[in-house]
Amino acid sequence: MKSSADPSTHRAREAQFIQHVESLLADSRLRVDTVSGNRSVAAFEKTTRKQDRATDLQRLMSQLNIPDRELRNRMPVGETLEVEFFRRKLILFKSIVGRLVVKCISPTESILKGQEPAPANADDVKRAVSEVPPSVNRSPVTIIVVSTSGFTLNAHDRVDRSLERTVILVEPNDAGGWTVHGPTETRVLNELLDPEADDSKKARLRQIIEEDKINLLTSGIAADKLANRSQLSLQLVEAELRSFAKETPGHVAKRIDGRIVLFREGSAPTSGAVGGGDMPIIDRIKSLFARKGETEKKIEVLSEQRAAIAQQLENAYEEIGAFEQKEVSLKDEFKSSTSELTKRRATSQLLQLRKEIERRQQLLSVLNQRQNVISTHLHNLELVRQGEGSRMPDTEEIASDAAAAEEMLAELQASSEVAESVANVSSAGLSAEEQTLYEELTKESSPATSDPAQKFEEKLSEKTKSSIPPVPTRPEPPRRAEPEAG
Repeated sequence: MKSSADPSTHRAREAQFIQHVESLLADSRLRVDTVSGNRSVAAFEKTTRKQDRATDLQRLMSQLNIPDRELRNRMPVGETLEVEFFRRKLILFKSIVGRLVVKCISPTESILKGQEPAPANADDVKRAVSEVPPSVNRSPVTIIVVSTSGFTLNAHDRVDRSLERTVILVEPNDAGGWTVHGPTETRVLNELLDPEADDSKKARLRQIIEEDKINLLTSGIAADKLANRSQLSLQLVEAELRSFAKETPGHVAKRIDGRIVLFREGSAPTSGAVGGGDMPIIDRIKSLFARKGETEKKIEVLSEQRAAIAQQLENAYEEIGAFEQKEVSLKDEFKSSTSELTKRRATSQLLQLRKEIERRQQLLSVLNQRQNVISTHLHNLELVRQGEGSRMPDTEEIASDAAAAEEMLAELQASSEVAESVANVSSAGLSAEEQTLYEELTKESSPATSDPAQKFEEKLSEKTKSSIPPVPTRPEPPRRAEPEAG
């Protein structure tokens, strides 16, 4: 969007256009006004000077108390490119024959304050043009004013062409491209000044087509409406629609009611259609004698008719919308008027307007019915084509394939059982000696015995136990023998 508040966007637009003009200086197609008339820049020598308003930007940021260095680096700086074209005289002297000046202007203060940038008006353009001094020898100068936030409608009146000066305005548009406003005499120069590459323009068109894919199934995409939406030339849009139809099977770009319309032939691509251009001549002759390909021809004709009716429907809807706006205007005029004659005139116009709306609605009803009939017939033909194009297997073939599949599964199951039995035999157990060694290795590699700290504690406990002397035991006193009784 041309009204972006991001300073980096405005800075990038400046750099993009300046870089584009610098690349054009080596292009022989670039022609400017000189003392000898409109000539190619390749016929002259040139000197180039670049300037900017970075100092003015820093002063403005100081006045607004915005000490932000990172923001300053992202801000547009009002770049200016001045090119002088000259001829050599007596080797040492040069005579200037013409000049080319590019001035970039941006709403710097609005961007710094965080406000929505306003487009440049006629006074801004006049100020930018007045800053370009006239040539010393009165040689013609071509001034290109670039506004990174666009222009107002009254600013377009500043486009001018005279013997000494030509003024051209360049602005970004809402479609993502650029718009050049210049005199009709400089049409070739205006086209060259568009910095958007052809690949980028085609990519934008393809993106719009992808977004409107649903319209390809019902109404189609008209070239003139696509040109208005993308703000590109009608010739480029028509060429891209033809290219898209050629690259995408099942799509057609035809001229309907004086304009190119891209639409789809049915709901499925017609790959390998009978009688196509890639078909061998012998098969084409056979198809003609066999009276094949009639379904494809009917689908092609009906698809074109459906697209034509869809365009008529869109035109009728647009007319009804215009009538409704006129009706609102007449009602407001009737309410605000104090004259009886004016109210009667508005009443008569409203009556005729409503009758026209009723006629358009009747037309819409007929067109919708026709489109419904054609769409139904087209759908039935597509079903017929699908049935003719694919051969379905019969019951015998299905039963035979099922038996073969069962036999293959049985063989696979038997092979799997044999493999499992072989695996069980080969995995024999360990011998007694191997089992003893296995347990010993397992014990040594276990975490309990492999931990050095634990081993140290175990050894320390064993040494401690061995260093403590055994506790002596007290001998029991001898028992006294008692005399036996009696």
